[in-house]
Amino acid sequence: MNPFFLRINFQKYTKNSIINGFIVSILFSSFIYFEYFDISNKFVNTVLVLISYILFVILDKKSIFFTGFFIGILWFWWVSYSLVYYELIYLIPLVLLSFGLVYGILFYITAIVDNIFVRIVLIYCLTFIEPFGFNWFKLDLPLVNTYFSTYKSSIKKPPLDIYMPSYNISQDKKWDSKYLDEIININIRNIDFAIKNNYDLVILPETAFPVLLNKQKDLLKLLKEKSKYITIVTGALSLDNNQYLNSTYMFNKTKLTIANKVVLVPFGEKIPLPKVFVDLINKYFFNGASDYTSALNPSNFNINGTIFRNAICYEATTDTIYKNMKSSYVIASSNNAWFTPSIEPTLQKLLLKYYAQKYNLYIYHSSNKSKNMIIK
Repeated sequence: MNPFFLRINFQKYTKNSIINGFIVSILFSSFIYFEYFDISNKFVNTVLVLISYILFVILDKKSIFFTGFFIGILWFWWVSYSLVYYELIYLIPLVLLSFGLVYGILFYITAIVDNIFVRIVLIYCLTFIEPFGFNWFKLDLPLVNTYFSTYKSSIKKPPLDIYMPSYNISQDKKWDSKYLDEIININIRNIDFAIKNNYDLVILPETAFPVLLNKQKDLLKLLKEKSKYITIVTGALSLDNNQYLNSTYMFNKTKLTIANKVVLVPFGEKIPLPKVFVDLINKYFFNGASDYTSALNPSNFNINGTIFRNAICYEATTDTIYKNMKSSYVIASSNNAWFTPSIEPTLQKLLLKYYAQKYNLYIYHSSNKSKNMIIK
C-alpha cells in the first residue's frame, strides 16, 4: 500500500517526469525571477513556495530528480559567466550539467524511501548540504519574502553619514592595466566627493583598487592623507609572505587597518579538492595561478566608535563570517562584474536579506555592476 496518503496524482496531467520536474522547479525558483524583474509579491511567493514544498514530498523519484536538476540550473546558470574571462567558454555546458546533476542527485536521494515522514526529514536535510562548500542553495530561502517571514529589525541605524558610490566597471576592463589609472581616478573622485559633502565614511566595492594595494606606497600615502577628513573603506588585493589575499582596507585618521577574506569562493578563489587536483586544475585551466590565502578569523572595524564586521562578497552569505559578532553592523563589498548581467546580484540580495533576518543585522553592501544596498 502506498504510504503517501496525501499523494496527488500529478501524473494525471502529464506522465513525463522531465516536464513534471521542470514545472516544479519553475514554481520553486520563481521568487528569484520575480525579484529580478521587480514584480515580487508576498502573497504569490507564499502560495508558490507552499505548493513547491508539497510537491517535493509527493513527486515520484524520476520527477524529483529532474526537479533538482532544473533547480540547479535555474539558480546557478550564471556561475558559468566567469569562465568567459578565463577563456574557458567551452566548459560552460559542463558547468551547467554539473550543477544540474549534483542537485538532481541530492533531490533524488530524498525520494529513495517511499515514506512521507522520511521524505520530509531528508528534504529538510538539504538545507545543510553544501556541495564543494558552495552554500547558496537554501531550501528555506524562498520564505524570505513571504508571510512566513515575521522578522522585524530591532536595531537602529549607525550614527554615521555613509556614502556608497555606484560603480559600473566591466570585468574585462577592471584588470586591464590600460584602465588602471582611470579606475584609480574614479576612486579618488568618489572619495573627494564624500569629503566635500561632509560624509563620515565612504565605502568602495571589493577590489575597487585592482592592485596589490599594500605594495603601492604613493597610493597608500595619498589615501592616508585623505583619511584625515573621512574614513575610507575600500577593497583591494594584498601580498603577504608571497601569499595573495582578498582584502578590505580601512583608512582612518591616517591609520591603516587591513582585514582579509576568511571564506573563499569555491572554484573562484580556491579549489576545494585534494592538492594534487588543485595543482593540475590551476596549471591547465588558470595559467599556473595559485589559490588565494584566507584569514583564520573574521575582522572588525572600529569607525568613530561604531563596530562593523567586515565581509567580502561570498563570505557575507555564510554563517562563518557572523560568528562572535560584537555588533549588528556589517560592511559587505562585492565585485559582481564577474556575473552580470544575470540573476546573481538578485540571489545575493535575497541571501543577504536572509542573513540579516537570521542574525538581526544592518548590512551596508557596496558593489560593482549591481545596485548598492542597505539591508536590515
